[in-house]
Order: sequence, then structure tokens, then C-alpha cells
Amino acid sequence: MNLRWVVLKILDTIEFEGIFVHEAIERFTVEQDLSKQDRAFIKKVVFGTIEQQIRIDYVINQFSKIKVDQMKPAIRLTLRLSVYQLLYMENIPDSAVCNEAVKLIKKRKMHRLTGFVNGVLRALIRQKDTIIWPSKEDFLTYLSVKYSFKPEIVQLLLNDYDDEVVENFLSVSNEQAPLTIRVQKTNTSKKALVEALTAEGLTVSEGKYLDEAMHLEHIDKISLIDAFQKGHFLVQDESSMMVADAGYEEGMTCIIDLCAAPGGKTIHFADKLEGKGQVVAFDISEKKLDRIRENYTRLGLKNINETINDASVLNQDYICMGDLVVADLPCSGLGIIRKKPDIKWHITIERIEALKKLQQDMLMVGKNYVKPGGVLIYSTCTVTKAENQDNVAWFLEENEDFVLEPIQKSYSDSETGMVTMMPISNGPDGFFIAKFRKKCENVK
Repeated sequence: MNLRWVVLKILDTIEFEGIFVHEAIERFTVEQDLSKQDRAFIKKVVFGTIEQQIRIDYVINQFSKIKVDQMKPAIRLTLRLSVYQLLYMENIPDSAVCNEAVKLIKKRKMHRLTGFVNGVLRALIRQKDTIIWPSKEDFLTYLSVKYSFKPEIVQLLLNDYDDEVVENFLSVSNEQAPLTIRVQKTNTSKKALVEALTAEGLTVSEGKYLDEAMHLEHIDKISLIDAFQKGHFLVQDESSMMVADAGYEEGMTCIIDLCAAPGGKTIHFADKLEGKGQVVAFDISEKKLDRIRENYTRLGLKNINETINDASVLNQDYICMGDLVVADLPCSGLGIIRKKPDIKWHITIERIEALKKLQQDMLMVGKNYVKPGGVLIYSTCTVTKAENQDNVAWFLEENEDFVLEPIQKSYSDSETGMVTMMPISNGPDGFFIAKFRKKCENVK
């Protein structure tokens, strides 16, 4: 099997069908008899090519008379995946990259363009050390090209944070995220899980903030791990775990999750309830709810009740029912780019503004499900102040019956009482959490 042909088909599907990276990789590899090394190669080249697209295009444009945006799609994608290998995969001989690129063009029956592709790549190989990169004096362009982010998103971040914070965010966002799991404490102990995983030849290390968080290495297919099949752990980022860690309180019996799929937070809350009480999982379609069912069935949980419900539409049946309402809402996703690099290309300033309005609409609906004295948790997997701190200020101004309650955890901001987590190398994704308390009715 020609692995680069598979990569080209995946990149083609992502660009022209607009589907996400994981979905595209799954489509073209799930039924293939691929070795662990083959799957790793395909994933690395696909993720890397998408993640570094602006930087790669910048390089191609220096060595090609025809600019990237004027090329035929097959040529553009072939050059991108080839340049990624030349710049980032030192273990692959340069000659092999060129030869394989020519094979791809021939397979696309574009024989007349093989010389062009070969010429661009060989020019890059000869002059790799002479690439002219943007000067740091033009800081916006410098960051955009070096870390391969759209200038408008870089500028948005520079408006919100100091230069050093932004550059570190961009750098870490291009790293590989750790594979993080959460021990399912209703099914096993952390000690027993570590022993079981180690016995299967996996490397286990501690999370950064939470005791139940662990990192795994040396995994091929996670579904084949015995402890996974037994429901002893769930794949979940540590920042996502912080929602239950910050929101759950002893004595809670009804927790409502407004946008629950794929169910990581829902299941975490159900685990904390230890079989007592119930978590109500809302989402907008059966397809999304199926993902939750698949996870909680494997874990053997019985205290989750899933129901189709649009978080932006009030459901009269649940008014004032929740001890805790979880509003983990749709967002720009900038905090999880390490796992979904195509977010870089899908997100726009206009999209962020639209999401901010949607978040506000959902918060105004979700607040109605909170009991007097209960808690509303607002969280996103992004780092823009428009979607996070600005929404908190707006919500408090619009709702005098709620107060911002400080989250007193090691990972929270002691000044604001909120959690603003930038992605951390070999640590949690970028995330935001705010905790609101609904005033009791007899309090003026």
C-alpha cells in the first residue's frame, strides 16, 4: 500500500468535504490492514501538514513560480505533504520524498506536471538553509508564519494577552498533546489501574493537577487495552476533568449537562455521584446521544438519563431541577488545537462573534434549570476573552440573581476566582471555567 497516497486522499477529503481530521483518517484507515508504524506515519503526516499549512505554503511560494493558491488541488496537496516531510521528518531521505511525490502525480494522471513538482522539491532541498523567514520586527507576520496561524487569530490573541503569553500559546498548540485518561473510580482503584496498564506494556505517568488524571504512552489501539474494555478508564483531557472537580459538591443529586456529547464530563459527574442521584444529559441529536450511550454502557453506569434537547430552547420539565447545571458550550476551540489542528482553518473572527451570541443565548436558557442555591458552571475549550471573561461579565450584569463564586483550586486564578488554562506542554489543553451561584429566594 502506498501510504502517501492514503495521506493525499485524506487531505483531499478534509479540504473539499470540510470534515474533521479524525473523521477523515478513520474513513481511509479503519478497514485497512495497517501496522502500528503505518498508522503512525499517516497520522503524523496528515496532522503535521494541516498544522503547519501556513508555514509550508510560505516555503513553497519561495521556490515555485506558481503560487500555492493558483495551483491545481492535487499539486498543492502533494507539495504540502512532501514539504512537511522535508522540513519535519529527518529520518526520511530527501530523494525518497521527491520520488514518492512524482509517483502521486503520475497516479493522478498528471504526468506533464511531474517535472514541476520534482523541480520545486529539489530546489527546496538544495536551498533549505537559505529560506528567508519573516523578521520579528513584523511581529504579527513572524508569529503567523513561524507557528502557522491565521494572522487574524494571532491578532485577536495579541489583543487579549501579552506577546510572550501569545507566542507560548502558539508554540504549545503545535506540539503533540499527551494521551490523558481518567480512572473510573466506581469500577477500579488508581493503583489497580496503573498495575494493569503497566502489565500490558504501557508507560503511565501522573497528570499535572488532578489525582485521577494519568498520561499513557506506547499505545497502538486503545480499544484493545483490557482495562479499557472493562470500563476502568475513560480518555479525557485533564482540563475537561476540572469541570467536575470544580463544580461537584457533596449532597448534589441532580446534575444537568446542557451539551453533553461525547459524554466525558457527564460520565465524570456520574462517577462522582457514586450511583446516587442522576445526571441528565442533553444534546441535539440521537447521533450525539449515541456517543454518550456507547461510553457509559462500557463503564456500566446506570445513573445517566440522556434526552434530545436543544440547549438554546427552554425545556419546561427541568426548570429549577438542577443542583448543578453544566454549560460546557460550543466555542472556537482554540484551546484544543493540538488535537484538532483543522480548527486553525475553520475559525474566523465572524465565527467567534456568532459563537459568543450563541453562548449567551444558551446561558440565558440554562440558568432556568438551576435550583435556588444551586450552581451554574460555564466552561469552554477556548482562550478568547470574548467567549470567556466578557461573557461572564455580561451574564452577571444581566442576572442579578446569580453571583460569581470563586473556584478555590490549585489551578484557578486567585484574583478572578475563575480558571483560565492555556495549553501546557505535556499537560492540559486550553480551557476556561467560571462558577455561578444562584441566590436563594429568601435572600434580597
